[in-house]
Amino acid sequence: MNIIICAEIDQKNMERIIASKPDWHFLYKPAKTLTQNEIDEADLIIGNPAHTFNLNTPRLKALLLNSAGNDRFLDDGVLNPDTLLTNASGSYGPTIAEHALGMLIAINKNFPFYFTNQLSGKWQPSYIGKELYQSTVAIVGYGDIGHAFAKRVKAFDTHIIAFKKHPGKTDAYTDELYTTDDLKAHIGKADYVFLSLPETKETIHLFDEEMFEAMKEGSVIINVGRGSAIETAALIKALESHHLYGAALDVVEPEPLPSSCPLYHMDNVIITPHASGGYHWESVQRYYTDLVIRNLDHFAKGEELENLVDRTLGYRAKVVIRGERS
Repeated sequence: MNIIICAEIDQKNMERIIASKPDWHFLYKPAKTLTQNEIDEADLIIGNPAHTFNLNTPRLKALLLNSAGNDRFLDDGVLNPDTLLTNASGSYGPTIAEHALGMLIAINKNFPFYFTNQLSGKWQPSYIGKELYQSTVAIVGYGDIGHAFAKRVKAFDTHIIAFKKHPGKTDAYTDELYTTDDLKAHIGKADYVFLSLPETKETIHLFDEEMFEAMKEGSVIINVGRGSAIETAALIKALESHHLYGAALDVVEPEPLPSSCPLYHMDNVIITPHASGGYHWESVQRYYTDLVIRNLDHFAKGEELENLVDRTLGYRAKVVIRGERS
């Protein structure tokens, strides 16, 4: 078995993967330095090869992505129909949830205002803001990241409404659970709307002008999933009219966001450059490495892989939340 590792795995975790299958041949090369000949000789690839390579080879049995998003690998002709595709969902939940919570609290408590004043040596209190305590939070896209955010934000005695594609039951962190088909009927209850959606045909511009109008006046939107879930022009309009109190955005459309975009200059917006789930975090590396080792075992035994992407639906058919299957 020829295995390419192009994910940026540190030495400790690299050694763990190699030691798990000592009889297999592993080649570690950064994604940008791979060659097409090396791709053609691979039985499995661990990581995300550059889009310039031809991955549609009958020899490639599985591609184990190190990203939670997998949309660009679903386009017609990118992969051979028989190539198994898995993503890294489950790896990023805690670190993205921390990042999102930090942005949300920063907006509520006017931290950008105070940071600016600190740089100029200005002592000036601000008596406006919002409280997360005992508020209502809508989580749109209740997978691993949504679950991780719910777990943390529940500590503020919040009422949590979750939305997912398929019907289900509430858990320890949710008070109401609906399908995304019911989104518009319930989104107006929420003081905060948290988006952790994958990119599919159904999610592109899900939050358009009509959806923003359905949101509660004075609410805040947080997006850490895919920028395409929000129609940027509609968001700008909702913020400029003060229908929304603010926005915390780690993902936007387009990326990178042009410097001329009005979002950069709004006092009630925090933007980070798609950085919340960086692969450099120790918890991400550890979880992804464990997932890869389990999937190599599954593959060797002819078992179904974890985080297997249904290439028709565009996402995992089975959702795994930090080791819990639902």
